[in-house]
Amino acid sequence: MARTKHLLQSKHQHKTSTSVSSASVSTGTLRNRKSKETKESLDKEKQDRIRRLDNAILKGDIEQLRKLSLDGLGFVNNGIRRRAWPLLLRTHVPRKSIEDDDKTPHRDEGQVQLDVVRSYTHLSTDNKSRQSDKKQKQDELQEVIVSVLQRHPELSYYQGFHDVCTCLLTVLGGKEAAKDAAESIAMFFFRDCMLENLDFVLEQLGLVMTLLRLEDKDVYDFLERTQTMPFFSLSWVITWCAHDLNDFDKVARLYDFFLCHNPLMPVYFAASVVITRREELFQVEDDSAMVHTFLTKFPKDIDLEECISRAHLLYTTYPPAVLQKHANRSLDESSCVNTFDKVKLRLYDLHDKDVATRAVDFDPIDVLLSQPRAKRTEETTATTVSKRSHGGKQLFPRSLVTVVALSATASTGAILMLLSSPIFK
Repeated sequence: MARTKHLLQSKHQHKTSTSVSSASVSTGTLRNRKSKETKESLDKEKQDRIRRLDNAILKGDIEQLRKLSLDGLGFVNNGIRRRAWPLLLRTHVPRKSIEDDDKTPHRDEGQVQLDVVRSYTHLSTDNKSRQSDKKQKQDELQEVIVSVLQRHPELSYYQGFHDVCTCLLTVLGGKEAAKDAAESIAMFFFRDCMLENLDFVLEQLGLVMTLLRLEDKDVYDFLERTQTMPFFSLSWVITWCAHDLNDFDKVARLYDFFLCHNPLMPVYFAASVVITRREELFQVEDDSAMVHTFLTKFPKDIDLEECISRAHLLYTTYPPAVLQKHANRSLDESSCVNTFDKVKLRLYDLHDKDVATRAVDFDPIDVLLSQPRAKRTEETTATTVSKRSHGGKQLFPRSLVTVVALSATASTGAILMLLSSPIFK
């Protein structure tokens, strides 16, 4: 009897074990099948995106490129970017080159050299070959930046433009292509950063606060209460996050997005990043320096696509002209934000059928740069960046606290440029 019972138990255990084993195999097979289907689906989605990108580039369809820059993988890889970015910057058409005899040294070449020497620090130099490679890249970077300044001497170099040009060199793969791209991106997107001071940029940073007030009053009130200035986003705006992100794929993805839109888009993106981090922000101590330090450190694990989507939503809800009205102030008429869609001052005209075959004309912008700008009154500059509720009290003091806070996000040169602004007088 005991033997029979033992045999029955053994048989039952074997059957149960077999069933569990079969179930495990079935579950594993199902999981593998789903994983394979997901991978195939993603591969198909990627292939479809590449096909649409190819078609848009062949047709010179800027609008389609804009749509594809809004989600997913953007322009997917550097191979496609080498074809898409020149189209967006209109460098795909040959330009008039400057003869060596016509190249006049620019006043900022010394500062450029100092920054170039500090570039490409991530590259190994443990042998002569690698040292030579690094030196070659630095020489190319120097040549790209200086070529822009020599072509347009009214522009001034700022510390951060070398990060932008490094990105262009990395993606486009050659200094000649990068030279043309740097010229376009400087004249049409970063022009406000390349004036004698950063007044225009400060005005743009003030719009970050306006967006927060309109979209997330709790975040805005928190920054107001802690008297936190929008300087935390300075490097995001003047380098398109190239200075802040170590993951180059993410940097290139952001450039896909920014190149397709108005130069003010990085400001919308900055507001989007802050809103995305609202819960973490509220855990920070109510102290201006602490809050600034927290916001300055661009989060490595942030959902970039979510931030891009929110930034675009903010942009469509409050286009640049509308946003300036909400802020109760206007950016200068010569700002690249306000000239981006103006006839003769815009990079491309979607209604011009020949634009894809004609070299870009920089002369109207050179004329604009040569014209004196209207000086703002003390009353205007005092409220340019932030129109506070404290009876219009000036909250951008020329103080040690401000300098220390700025030093966390900007270079010494950028700090000096900021402090030379009338806002700090």
